Amino acid sequence: MRQVLLGFSLTLLTIQVSAAQLQLKTVAHCELAGSKNTIELLRGSSIADSYVYKVRYTQKNRFIFDGPDASRGASVQWQCTSNQSNMKVLVVSGEFTANFLQGAFFYFDPKAGQVERVDFAERNRPRWVQMSEQGPRVIFENTGNESSYKYLVYGKGDTYLELNELPHASDANEGPLIELNDPQQ
Repeated sequence: MRQVLLGFSLTLLTIQVSAAQLQLKTVAHCELAGSKNTIELLRGSSIADSYVYKVRYTQKNRFIFDGPDASRGASVQWQCTSNQSNMKVLVVSGEFTANFLQGAFFYFDPKAGQVERVDFAERNRPRWVQMSEQGPRVIFENTGNESSYKYLVYGKGDTYLELNELPHASDANEGPLIELNDPQQ
């Protein structure tokens, strides 16, 4: 009898796990560099106004952060944006587990041949994206006065800059600033 109950419990748990995986809904689809290098933002497991978020690329689902609890977010916004020259990024930000807005942006690195990500945490949402030869970067207005600089910049390879002026696209290596507006949620 004990084995039957154990078997039944295991079967029920397997069904629940499978059902939870099937509840994921694609809320964003972004071709980062052509149809073979796409990313999808998925969400599921709704509790009140929050969801668990995952990303899917290279045919694998990954929590957006370190597991289901850290990946549960509220007021999450996302935007797939492009510099019009075949490079795109997916920017995601929201209220996850930190005291700040957390997020990440995803892009395809042609040198590495894979999707890369850059994480960030600030008091406000990112305002601009700039795509350059050094890779994409996301730019914040420093509204929380974390430093004496006016702009905070996150980029490839955990690059972090503090600037008093917005980056200019006058250098041949820099791309135009793309304003992040009308985010989806």
